[in-house]
Amino acid sequence: MELEEWISGMEKIFAVIEVPKEKKVNIGTFYLTREADMWWRTMKDRLIGPERTWSKFLEELRAKFYPITMQRQKEKELSELKITGNMTIV
Repeated sequence: MELEEWISGMEKIFAVIEVPKEKKVNIGTFYLTREADMWWRTMKDRLIGPERTWSKFLEELRAKFYPITMQRQKEKELSELKITGNMTIV
C-alpha cells in the first residue's frame, strides 16, 4: 500500500506542476527514501537511454518492492473477502 500511495502522490505532483515525461524519473527518484533510495543508487545505471522512462522505472520498482507473489496473495485475499451486514468495499 505504501508503494502505491507514493506512486499516486508522485503522479499527482507531476500532473499539477506539468512535469515533462523525460524528467519524471529524475524528479521521482529524488523523493525516494531509505531502502528504496539505496536500491535506486544501484539500479539507476541499468535504466539508461530509452529504457529510462517513468513506466519502466515503476515496473522495476514494483518488481523489487511489490513482487508478483505478494500481488497474487493480495488478490486472493481480496477475492475471498466476505461482506456482512451493511459493509462495503472501496
